[in-house]
Amino acid sequence: MKYEVLKGCVISAQRRNVGDVVEIDDSEARMLMGIGRIAPAQEKSEPVVNRSVGLGDDQPKRRGRNKKAD
Repeated sequence: MKYEVLKGCVISAQRRNVGDVVEIDDSEARMLMGIGRIAPAQEKSEPVVNRSVGLGDDQPKRRGRNKKAD
């Protein structure tokens, strides 16, 4: 199974950095998950697509506050 490294550590006598995805055996994985060093890797999903119609890439207008009457 593949795991993602959450904190820098040594896995199978090799230095691993945050964000690395590694495949290791169950006994070592259980130990490292117990101390919060790794987590199961998530499958990469499809990229996010902007499905809004008619808005384009323009930013919405910000509404200002009315000035106080003296």
